[in-house]
Amino acid sequence: MAGELTGETAFQRQVRDGLSPYEVRGIPAGAPDIDATLLHTRLTDAVDRFSAGTGLKDLEVLVTTRQSAEPSYRFNPSGRRAATGGQDRSPDLNDLPGDGELDLDARATRFPPVDPLYSFDFLVLPVDTQRDLMLAVGVATARTQVFEEWNLRSIQPFAGVSINLHGGPGTGKTLAAHAIASLLDKKIIEAKYSELESKYQGEGPKNLSALFRAAVDNDAVLFLDEADAVMSQRLANVTQGAEHAINAMRSELLMCLDRFDGLAVFASNLAESYDTAFDSRVRHVHFPDPNLEARREIWRRHIPAELPVTADLDLDELAGIEGLSGREIRRAVVDAAVDVSLNSRGAVHQADLVRAAQRIKSNRITPTREAAVTMREPDAVDREIGAALSSQPHPASPAP
Repeated sequence: MAGELTGETAFQRQVRDGLSPYEVRGIPAGAPDIDATLLHTRLTDAVDRFSAGTGLKDLEVLVTTRQSAEPSYRFNPSGRRAATGGQDRSPDLNDLPGDGELDLDARATRFPPVDPLYSFDFLVLPVDTQRDLMLAVGVATARTQVFEEWNLRSIQPFAGVSINLHGGPGTGKTLAAHAIASLLDKKIIEAKYSELESKYQGEGPKNLSALFRAAVDNDAVLFLDEADAVMSQRLANVTQGAEHAINAMRSELLMCLDRFDGLAVFASNLAESYDTAFDSRVRHVHFPDPNLEARREIWRRHIPAELPVTADLDLDELAGIEGLSGREIRRAVVDAAVDVSLNSRGAVHQADLVRAAQRIKSNRITPTREAAVTMREPDAVDREIGAALSSQPHPASPAP
């Protein structure tokens, strides 16, 4: 960055010192830290997505607010630092189409499919939950016979399947989405609400539609995490542009589901705030906190055969540590292994695993009663999204 920002963060120092593969120039020395970091993060994320979608590995992007001026920002995913100088002919983003000018196909390239990271080998669920999940997946596998040969398209033109995975944090929802894609031998497109919002009001619904288009074009499983941000109840008394934007996103999602011909998986910790309009459009599968038997199986599956463990390993004792989610058990195994490696010890002892699990429990942040009540209010998510959207400029006033 040109000039150090007062109170700059470690991330900003990395960018300024050339430790980031991207270089950002021209931010005034007095610019607020948060705004500067947000600008850098969003620009680099956009370049990453464009590079991944087009296959261009040596890409340089220039952004400037003045004609024939020194570049304000430059990016190069290959890590080559951009040269400076007024004669640089790198393309000006003012000459490239803005969000409002991109068609649906161009937007869809922002959501590239990837190989799933997990299989069902690591997913431990109660029998009832497994049955519900496999029934929902079975609709996708039986789609050809049911909708084509048996002509159920005559009563349901679009044969899409939408599954909503809801439950506490760390109960396996993200793992299940990847496992479903792995089971169906498909790639997965993973997105969050923050990746759909735009600096222009009204662009979010278009990005959401593009996400569904990308899933269809790539025959990939669509996975939308933190789905409560777009599936919560629509607002009845709309008075601000931000509230219109919230309702527009939720209405667009309903329409996308109605005309979707693929498999969509949603995940949320706050499903109780969902709009009832989604109930008839998605199959709900509840992911409970693991019980004693489930915790034992999760511990077993997350201790690889290659991990050196001592003979005192006791899965029953480990399973008896109550209140651990599957994600926390996985982290406990990793933490114990790292601790053993850093201390040059030859194997992981039972005490290492117990200590790691107890440390995770003791380090949790316990919300205050007031905070807990706020999180349970149905409109909490609405206010958060509304605040984020209302801070964005109107299309007629693009951000500098």
